[in-house]
Amino acid sequence: MIVLILGAAIFLTAFLMKQWEDRAYSTTGGVSNVDLELAVHAPAVYNYGGKNYIERDDVDAYLIMGIDKDGKVQRGVDAWDGGQADMIQIMVVDHAAKTWQLLAIDRNTLVNAERLNRDGTSEGMRLMQVCLAHAYSYGLEDGCTKTADSLREILLNRKMTGYYAMNMGGIPILNDAVGGVPIKVTEEFLEIDPTLKVGETVTLKGEDAEKFVRARMNMQDDRNELRMARQEVYLDSFIKKFDELSTKEILEIYNTMMDYVVTNMGSGTFSDLIDKCKGYTHLETVRIKGTTQIELEHEAFRMDEASRIETALKLFYIPEEEMNKG
Repeated sequence: MIVLILGAAIFLTAFLMKQWEDRAYSTTGGVSNVDLELAVHAPAVYNYGGKNYIERDDVDAYLIMGIDKDGKVQRGVDAWDGGQADMIQIMVVDHAAKTWQLLAIDRNTLVNAERLNRDGTSEGMRLMQVCLAHAYSYGLEDGCTKTADSLREILLNRKMTGYYAMNMGGIPILNDAVGGVPIKVTEEFLEIDPTLKVGETVTLKGEDAEKFVRARMNMQDDRNELRMARQEVYLDSFIKKFDELSTKEILEIYNTMMDYVVTNMGSGTFSDLIDKCKGYTHLETVRIKGTTQIELEHEAFRMDEASRIETALKLFYIPEEEMNKG
């Protein structure tokens, strides 16, 4: 009887733990209940060039990622199956200045991130491409939070307000949901589709849009820098189409994409953010300067230290003397 009671207790405990994990960490796409730490708790001070800078609490930062996965979101089969973050953008929303802009992060940027074994056990922190912070995970919220933590190293310990990660296989659906995205053809696009003509404007539909933002390995010049440039062209045009949509239409698209997305932003938070940004000025995309070289047989982007610090200070900090004036 004692053995039976103990066995039943162990079974019940395991069952309850599994139920808790299923609630805490969803195994399909959609709105996550795993949040990041709030953007600012107490003002941080950073000294640079003999001046003090204070971290602002009126600027939000949202991590947006395109994950190198084709199908709908699901938990990885092991801890190496999270999928690389092939596109990493940080949406910076300045509520004081009423502006917003994207900070494009090169996927090959070297950062310190946790390397896992396939069974999920940790090998500790390693210097690696930032895209691998998501790859060394089971995906889902785990991959998002690991990437957000890695970006803090780049951005002077800045925390993300939220995250929105979409499997790249969802691009054709998202693209067609806004009626296709027009782009002007330049020579580098011909390798993607040789039927295009330089100078003409074409509207990308379905899989053509996915090829446009993902193609790299089979191209004559396969540098990620060039793919990032294409992604910026696409995003600029996509945002213009997105701005034309009503809040109702945007929420319909938001719900349509849920199978391909992991986010901690519910529909209310998402629609509120979009509505605010529609009334804000959209500034040009920002990039951190640096150099790309081959390390361990792969591209590695080493940031220019001054550019990294100055970019973070400009986006998220204010000089102490300016703050005191206010």
